[in-house]
Amino acid sequence: MLRSTHRQTGATLVELMIAMALGISALAALASLVGYGMGINAKLLANSRLNEELGNVMSLMTRDIRRAGFNGNTLAMVSDPVANPSAFTGSMALGEFLGETANSCITYAYDNNSDGVLNAVAGNNENYGFRLRNQMVEMRVNGLACGDDGWEPLTDPNAVSVTGLTFALNQVVENGVTSTEVTVSLLGELTSDSDLTRRFDSSFVVRNYD
Repeated sequence: MLRSTHRQTGATLVELMIAMALGISALAALASLVGYGMGINAKLLANSRLNEELGNVMSLMTRDIRRAGFNGNTLAMVSDPVANPSAFTGSMALGEFLGETANSCITYAYDNNSDGVLNAVAGNNENYGFRLRNQMVEMRVNGLACGDDGWEPLTDPNAVSVTGLTFALNQVVENGVTSTEVTVSLLGELTSDSDLTRRFDSSFVVRNYD
């Protein structure tokens, strides 16, 4: 009676070592890809934060400056402009805090409560403005001048460093009507990564001013 035999073979030590080396290489490559993806995601989040911080400040400035010169006593001004001159006309001016870039501060006024009177008391002061100081955008309070201390910060220097802010005023004529055009340029970088920078530029006409 013939007996069949089956020879059992297994992986050799060399084969096991090769397989382990290949597995380790694959895991290292996967870890590298995961780390790279996390780095890219962190960059995207940081860039998004920079865009949001500077974009919100730019939007706030442009919306508020557009109100410059507004007077709630419009009917009286139209019916008899000589007898009812506006206290808000001609209030827009440029300057800078000591040591900052020229024209990095803008001041103006508008009738916030629509009573036709330019209020200038603390807590209800209708003189407004924005400026650059110590790599921050600051908002004017209580009618302070460009060179005064006491303005309120709008940006957080721990998150964003504002490296540039300038304002420009130009006279434009449309259909025979002269208006003031304001140009704002805002430049900043992420405080934790100066390679991430963003610039915003905006030009708009302030029709209430003149």
